[in-house]
Amino acid sequence: MKTMFALLALASLGTVTVASAQQPMDPHMAGMDHAAQPADAQGVGVIKAIDTAKGTITLQHEAIKAIGWPAMTMAFKAGSPELLTAAKVGDRVRFGLKPNGMGGTVTSIAPAD
Repeated sequence: MKTMFALLALASLGTVTVASAQQPMDPHMAGMDHAAQPADAQGVGVIKAIDTAKGTITLQHEAIKAIGWPAMTMAFKAGSPELLTAAKVGDRVRFGLKPNGMGGTVTSIAPAD
Protein backbone atom coordinates (compact mmCIF):
# COMPACT_ATOMS: atom_id res chain seq x y z
CA MET A 1 0.00 0.00 0.00
CA LYS A 2 2.87 2.38 0.84
CA THR A 3 4.49 1.62 -2.50
CA MET A 4 1.28 2.34 -4.41
CA PHE A 5 0.83 5.60 -2.50
CA ALA A 6 4.42 6.60 -3.22
CA LEU A 7 4.01 5.87 -6.94
CA LEU A 8 0.78 7.85 -7.06
CA ALA A 9 2.45 10.75 -5.29
CA LEU A 10 5.40 10.68 -7.70
CA ALA A 11 3.12 10.36 -10.71
CA SER A 12 1.15 13.41 -9.60
CA LEU A 13 4.43 15.34 -9.53
CA GLY A 14 5.20 14.20 -13.07
CA THR A 15 8.34 12.33 -12.07
CA VAL A 16 7.21 8.84 -13.01
CA THR A 17 6.78 7.67 -16.57
CA VAL A 18 4.46 4.74 -17.01
CA ALA A 19 5.08 2.65 -20.11
CA SER A 20 1.99 1.34 -21.80
CA ALA A 21 1.80 -1.73 -23.96
CA GLN A 22 1.15 -1.16 -27.64
CA GLN A 23 -2.52 -1.72 -28.28
CA PRO A 24 -4.27 -2.57 -31.52
CA MET A 25 -5.46 0.46 -33.44
CA ASP A 26 -9.05 1.39 -32.64
CA PRO A 27 -10.99 2.00 -35.87
CA HIS A 28 -12.98 4.71 -34.07
CA MET A 29 -9.85 6.46 -32.78
CA ALA A 30 -10.07 10.25 -32.77
CA GLY A 31 -8.20 11.76 -35.68
CA MET A 32 -8.69 8.80 -37.98
CA ASP A 33 -10.34 9.90 -41.24
CA HIS A 34 -12.49 7.11 -42.64
CA ALA A 35 -13.45 8.98 -45.82
CA ALA A 36 -12.34 7.62 -49.17
CA GLN A 37 -8.60 7.05 -49.04
CA PRO A 38 -6.28 7.80 -51.97
CA ALA A 39 -4.74 4.89 -53.87
CA ASP A 40 -1.30 5.82 -52.54
CA ALA A 41 0.06 8.02 -49.76
CA GLN A 42 3.52 9.09 -48.63
CA GLY A 43 4.84 8.92 -45.09
CA VAL A 44 7.96 9.58 -43.05
CA GLY A 45 8.99 7.49 -40.09
CA VAL A 46 11.56 5.41 -38.24
CA ILE A 47 11.83 1.66 -38.77
CA LYS A 48 11.20 -0.09 -35.45
CA ALA A 49 11.16 -3.73 -36.62
CA ILE A 50 11.46 -5.88 -39.73
CA ASP A 51 9.95 -9.36 -39.80
CA THR A 52 11.08 -11.19 -42.93
CA ALA A 53 9.13 -14.34 -41.98
CA LYS A 54 5.84 -12.39 -41.87
CA GLY A 55 6.83 -9.95 -44.61
CA THR A 56 6.14 -6.91 -42.41
CA ILE A 57 7.87 -3.70 -41.46
CA THR A 58 6.98 -1.77 -38.31
CA LEU A 59 7.18 2.00 -38.64
CA GLN A 60 6.84 4.76 -36.09
CA HIS A 61 5.43 7.26 -38.56
CA GLU A 62 4.53 10.91 -38.48
CA ALA A 63 0.96 11.96 -39.21
CA ILE A 64 -0.10 11.09 -42.76
CA LYS A 65 -2.47 13.92 -43.59
CA ALA A 66 -3.42 12.60 -47.05
CA ILE A 67 -5.27 9.72 -45.37
CA GLY A 68 -6.13 11.39 -42.07
CA TRP A 69 -3.89 9.23 -39.88
CA PRO A 70 -2.27 10.64 -36.73
CA ALA A 71 1.32 9.77 -35.83
CA MET A 72 1.59 6.21 -34.52
CA THR A 73 3.60 3.01 -34.59
CA MET A 74 2.24 0.11 -36.61
CA ALA A 75 3.24 -2.88 -38.71
CA PHE A 76 2.63 -2.84 -42.46
CA LYS A 77 2.86 -5.54 -45.09
CA ALA A 78 5.79 -5.12 -47.45
CA GLY A 79 4.82 -4.92 -51.12
CA SER A 80 7.88 -6.99 -52.05
CA PRO A 81 10.60 -8.87 -50.15
CA GLU A 82 13.21 -6.40 -51.44
CA LEU A 83 11.60 -3.63 -49.38
CA LEU A 84 12.52 -5.51 -46.20
CA THR A 85 16.22 -5.19 -47.03
CA ALA A 86 16.14 -1.61 -48.38
CA ALA A 87 16.77 -0.15 -44.91
CA LYS A 88 17.44 -1.29 -41.36
CA VAL A 89 15.93 -0.88 -37.91
CA GLY A 90 16.57 2.63 -36.62
CA ASP A 91 16.69 4.25 -40.08
CA ARG A 92 14.52 7.31 -40.75
CA VAL A 93 12.76 6.71 -44.06
CA ARG A 94 10.24 8.06 -46.55
CA PHE A 95 7.81 5.40 -47.64
CA GLY A 96 5.03 4.90 -50.13
CA LEU A 97 1.88 3.36 -48.73
CA LYS A 98 -1.17 1.81 -50.30
CA PRO A 99 -3.72 2.22 -47.50
CA ASN A 100 -6.29 -0.49 -46.90
CA GLY A 101 -8.77 0.30 -44.15
CA MET A 102 -6.85 0.46 -40.87
CA GLY A 103 -3.64 -0.90 -42.38
CA GLY A 104 -1.81 -0.92 -45.63
CA THR A 105 1.09 -2.08 -47.75
CA VAL A 106 4.43 -0.32 -48.02
CA THR A 107 5.12 0.11 -51.75
CA SER A 108 8.44 1.97 -51.61
CA ILE A 109 11.07 2.93 -49.09
CA ALA A 110 14.03 5.31 -49.21
CA PRO A 111 16.21 7.21 -46.74
CA ALA A 112 14.61 10.40 -45.47
CA ASP A 113 16.65 13.56 -46.02
